[in-house]
Amino acid sequence: MERQPARRGHAALIAAAALFAPAAAQAHPHMWIDAHAVLEVDGQRRVAAVRQEWLFDEMFGAYATQGLKRGKRGELPPALLEGMARDWMRSLGEPVSHYFTRVTVQGRPQAFAEPRDARVRWDPRTQRLTLVFTLPLVRPVAPGPDGAQVDIYDPTYFVAYAFDAPGAVAVDGPGARACKADYRKPKELDWKTMQQLAAIPADPDALPAELFAVTKGLTHRIVLRCS
Repeated sequence: MERQPARRGHAALIAAAALFAPAAAQAHPHMWIDAHAVLEVDGQRRVAAVRQEWLFDEMFGAYATQGLKRGKRGELPPALLEGMARDWMRSLGEPVSHYFTRVTVQGRPQAFAEPRDARVRWDPRTQRLTLVFTLPLVRPVAPGPDGAQVDIYDPTYFVAYAFDAPGAVAVDGPGARACKADYRKPKELDWKTMQQLAAIPADPDALPAELFAVTKGLTHRIVLRCS
């Protein structure tokens, strides 16, 4: 039951990618994202929002844009990109998948308001799509003595994130100077587990329970502390 909402969170992305290439359909993960996250801190040193940028892999870009009308330089119409952003955000906003993002303070999950500034960019040179959006909290929250914990992950490992670029995790806003974000990448999978995941078809619900118990722990964690 825990995985079904996460599957709905993949729906628009899967449809856009036409289930990817045949080779990709034989391995988990099926989508790769180079990600950036910026934690917005207000003047009272409270977490107010999480800004994200997801740069999808070239294969996803190729299949998500297959057959679409392009301009002379390979650009996509703005209206099409706007519609793509709306569809993706609607799908990713399912209550449990919820943008594959969690904010927790002192063990309490924090609720998001409606996302803002969602848009999709297309780079015809690299053939890559980027989704940009901001998740504001319903109420800004002080990090507390143990810090505010931001987790970004797909528990089914259908989508694999990477925060490898310089400045991939940052703090911004009026109170940013008094705060620091520490990033912790997920533990690496062992070879046996990777081989098992490589045999899973392109279906989030096809992940066996024993592997799901492993993949749901592949969390990119950011801990924000303010002085």
